[in-house]
Amino acid sequence: MTSAALPLVDNIGHDGNQFRAVRPQAWIILWLLALATRLGAAFYLPNAEQDGYSDAITIARLSAALTSGHFHLADLYGFWLPLFQFIAALPNVWINDPLLCGKIVSGLCGAVSCVLVFAITQRLTTQILLSYAVFILVLLNPLHLLYSAACMTDIPFGCLLLASLFFVLEEKWVAAVICAALAGGVRVEAWALIPLLPILQFIRTRRISSWSILLLVGPLGWLLISKMARGDWFAFFSERAVYHARYLEFHPSRYGFAVKDVIGDIDYLLLGANRIVFLASVIVAFLVADEVVRARRLRWPVFAAASFLFSILGLLVAAYVTKRQPVWLPRYGLFAFVVGLPLLAWLLDCILADAKAGRLRQIGVGAVLFACVWLARPQLLIIPKVLDDFQAHSEVAAALTADLTRRDDTQSRCFSDDMAVHVLSRLPLTRFVSSPDAPREAWNSLAVFEAFLREKQVGYIVFMPTEASLPIKFYDKVEQRPERFQPVAAASSSFGPDVSLYRVRR
Repeated sequence: MTSAALPLVDNIGHDGNQFRAVRPQAWIILWLLALATRLGAAFYLPNAEQDGYSDAITIARLSAALTSGHFHLADLYGFWLPLFQFIAALPNVWINDPLLCGKIVSGLCGAVSCVLVFAITQRLTTQILLSYAVFILVLLNPLHLLYSAACMTDIPFGCLLLASLFFVLEEKWVAAVICAALAGGVRVEAWALIPLLPILQFIRTRRISSWSILLLVGPLGWLLISKMARGDWFAFFSERAVYHARYLEFHPSRYGFAVKDVIGDIDYLLLGANRIVFLASVIVAFLVADEVVRARRLRWPVFAAASFLFSILGLLVAAYVTKRQPVWLPRYGLFAFVVGLPLLAWLLDCILADAKAGRLRQIGVGAVLFACVWLARPQLLIIPKVLDDFQAHSEVAAALTADLTRRDDTQSRCFSDDMAVHVLSRLPLTRFVSSPDAPREAWNSLAVFEAFLREKQVGYIVFMPTEASLPIKFYDKVEQRPERFQPVAAASSSFGPDVSLYRVRR
């Protein structure tokens, strides 16, 4: 294909191979398409999961500390690594909508991810049309679009992962290390890059940059923050271990590896990763390894991309086997989707590389790309479920604020482990308490828990069957206790547990 056939492309050389450099106007079009879809989704689609509302609460807390001028490093401590929430908290100082700020940051990261997928594919293949094809695949992917609109860490993590890989391919090692270090402040999975990047640099350049020390900033900084906040270097891991224990107690089948659970988890992971993309990534990894063994030849760009994907996947598998991550969700596979798309494109490029490839191979490549789209169809079913879930939590949040207003109640607090109600009600966070706020003794004593409710002046309780929730632990049949609880509102969800609001009788 010549530049005349595709006017947005010029032919130039790159690392000794034919490489097509995209003209600036093409980059602008790609960026505008990515930005329009991701920011449009951020404003239109609701937050996808409870974790996102937890992040919004953290954003609100951090921005309040920044506004008051009393921010300390210990304020960063929480159940999640804090970089994404802290970045979103900065504009929230002026915008004062933590959920929206988180969604915008995630949307921007989603847009950058789309462009990075194109750029990385461009460096792995000689067919510019394949770069455009995988760009369209990620641009229109329902799950990537949905979580780009969520106040959550999955898309920002994938963006930083792609950025680090891009700079590795460009052999800009300092920039790659910085991006990997930032990713290490967003999700723990990025810590797999701590040994990987020095190894890749040594393989490529026979030396290791002193800048690699920055890779330790994430985990070491987090240990320091844990010490400052809790007086324990490993408090983060201890608290997560407690949560996982309660999760397993709530889901007893997860104590082992029930075949049904494992198959379901793998199915969910592959739903997010896309089965064709993941299978192609496995094939590419095998081909690269086989070539290294047989021909002593290393295809560097492909090897680097495959190393990123499977190092993160390896850590994810290790966490699953050791019950540090006892369940997999579709969004966990999104990193494999965005990193795997360039590998899929490379494999298809190999099929088309033969000058005598013929029409049959071209049809085969088209069929593979169509299969990627076809396998993404089930992701579309998630979006109406998310909308339904958002409606359910919104109804309960509206019922809470309406009842408080009707009763002119300015003192009562609401006990809720449903973080969506916290955020969607737009009530001050001081009007809520949740299970993590209760003393540890409350987990073993109903009397202690109810004493805590009286002390905090809890007048409402939100019931949502979920792990690590004290009301669910003690009041299994709440509807059978009219002398204690008066129903206010209830809503069902097709995406998560049903949620109910009760007034506590004095």
